[in-house]
Amino acid sequence: MAFWNRIFNKKGDAAVAEADKDDVSPSEPVSKPKPEDGAIVESDAVPEGTGKVPKKSFLNKFESKVRRKVDSYVDNKADALLDDATRRAEQFRHETLEEVHNHAMKLLDLTEERIDEKLVEIEDMLEKRLQAELKMRLRAMLWTLAFVLIMAAVSFAYVWVKRSTGLDENKGNSAESSRPADE
Repeated sequence: MAFWNRIFNKKGDAAVAEADKDDVSPSEPVSKPKPEDGAIVESDAVPEGTGKVPKKSFLNKFESKVRRKVDSYVDNKADALLDDATRRAEQFRHETLEEVHNHAMKLLDLTEERIDEKLVEIEDMLEKRLQAELKMRLRAMLWTLAFVLIMAAVSFAYVWVKRSTGLDENKGNSAESSRPADE
């Protein structure tokens, strides 16, 4: 009972909880007025004609023991349940964090796969551009070679035609005839 009164913080039952702690039976008055200096309180008064302080009955003692045992059992059970709830909450938190971590890793893996696919696409595009540039350079070199060969063939043909017609010899003879003879 004391445990539940502490949990629910009942004001009306607080006096009963205090009575349970003080081992006072519920048949006695619950709230005791505080005695002033030297004043006698009614519950402390000795019954008339006996001269003895009234003893607690066996049932009242048994009831107090039972209440203490029940309160102890309830407190222990509440502690055990609280520990179990704490353990389960920690386990739930751990499982939830693990699930979140796994989900985040899956998303990260998916993102990495997409990035890898894009990198492969970019590399393929760069490879195609590089191949196209190499083809263009090779074509330019082939055309340059062809034009050089054509120009060389034209030059050889010009020289051959010039020599076969004899134009080249006349020039050489005229150059020799125009020189003064040293002899």
